[in-house]
Amino acid sequence: MKIKFCGAAQSVTGSRHVVEACGKNILLDCGMVQGGGRDNARKQNTNFLFEPKEIDFVIISHAHIDHVGMLPRLVKFGFRGQVFCTAATRELAEVMLLDSSHIQKQDAEFVGKKSGKKIEPLFDDIDVRKTMKLFSTFEYFQKFRITEGVWATFYDAGHVLGSSIVALDAKEEGEQKRLVYTGDLGRKYLPILNDPYQVDHADFLIIESTYAGHLHDSFSNVREELEYIVNDVVKRGGKIIIPGFSLERTQELVYVLHELYNAKKIPAIPIFVDSPLSSKISKIFDKYVDYYDNETYRAFLSKKQSPFNFKEIKYIESVEESKKLNHFEGSCIIISASGMCEAGRIQHHLKSHMTDPKNLILIVGFMAQGTRGRQIVEGARKIRIFGRLYPLRAEVVVMNAFSAHADKIELLEYVKNINDLEIIFIVHCEENECMIMRDNLHNILKFKGKAEVVDLGEEFDLSNEGLAARYGTRRKQYIEMMGKLKEKV
Repeated sequence: MKIKFCGAAQSVTGSRHVVEACGKNILLDCGMVQGGGRDNARKQNTNFLFEPKEIDFVIISHAHIDHVGMLPRLVKFGFRGQVFCTAATRELAEVMLLDSSHIQKQDAEFVGKKSGKKIEPLFDDIDVRKTMKLFSTFEYFQKFRITEGVWATFYDAGHVLGSSIVALDAKEEGEQKRLVYTGDLGRKYLPILNDPYQVDHADFLIIESTYAGHLHDSFSNVREELEYIVNDVVKRGGKIIIPGFSLERTQELVYVLHELYNAKKIPAIPIFVDSPLSSKISKIFDKYVDYYDNETYRAFLSKKQSPFNFKEIKYIESVEESKKLNHFEGSCIIISASGMCEAGRIQHHLKSHMTDPKNLILIVGFMAQGTRGRQIVEGARKIRIFGRLYPLRAEVVVMNAFSAHADKIELLEYVKNINDLEIIFIVHCEENECMIMRDNLHNILKFKGKAEVVDLGEEFDLSNEGLAARYGTRRKQYIEMMGKLKEKV
């Protein structure tokens, strides 16, 4: 078994990892690079660090664009193999990719007009349709054969609807190896979804570490905080603008607002979800109720209610309706995409509302370096939107408790409960967080194996011979000892 890290290496977007096993190339996720500037992102998304035609299979951990967004481009340049994921991930991926295709077209037109050159979109709707025909779906705990000698199993990652921890079991040349890929690892005690499933053994682990140096606020305080924010802004006659990630974060927000509304803890002000994509995704959530946790069942399903539909909420579809929101009189809540404020209708709402100190911008998700959302979080005095600078006078509040990524303690706890680990590969984190994760593994967990902060394009030979060559004679002796111990077991 070999692995090459082709994305999300010391960055939080563009997850792409190629595993070679039993003579086949298996791509774990095929994500889009986001943030870091339009030109830089386009350059990284235009090219792969592998030949698309040489990929035999793709496994998708979940439907966020930074994990699935370049799949149509992979198909466009020659990939014809199978794509494996859960049923919910497949449905979500289709609407996410079609939405992204629309954005690619707009971006290409904008850049082309600005540069005077004809710019091709990264992919189009036809590429998406071709891609969706390649999908095969499996449910959690359903072990399935990828190719001769290689089996895969999905476990609930608790991150977004249908998200998976991927376990690959491969046997080649008499060596049995298990590689576990967390995708994006979720958190315990969040609404809607079950907690992440604890995998109990692996030889190698690829783990995301987005928040390796952070501790999230407890979600138990979210309802009180949101109650205070809504009531405070309503008292001063303002509006609440929320950059919402269409997949999961928007649904969680609506869930909590629904709870507060039912308990009469917030006034009956309009709540607008201004995102056609969010509307489509919420309908998919309503379809896959078997993925929900017991708390959601007790709070809503047992009462024959949808968590995502109630009297005060309105899902905005048309552009005309969206434009009218900028002239809405009175207090309201507007949840709009994109989550990092780089594209979509949220730009118009920020432009119209960020200059008024009565209003509040509520940040409920991770903002990558180089994004407009990151500038807002870091307190920039002016924000550039559509080529013009606007003063940021609205109040800004960041609620980290909504994060769907495991934090420092949750990451370490997850690793602690995995037996037989030899090497941990640290991905999906900015450089500083990667180093913190590596140090935490050795200094706090006292992990005796190797913890690797991988570089973009770095390759590892995970065969016994390859590991011995990389890590020396002592490593060879350790591998031989482990082999004898496993034989006895």
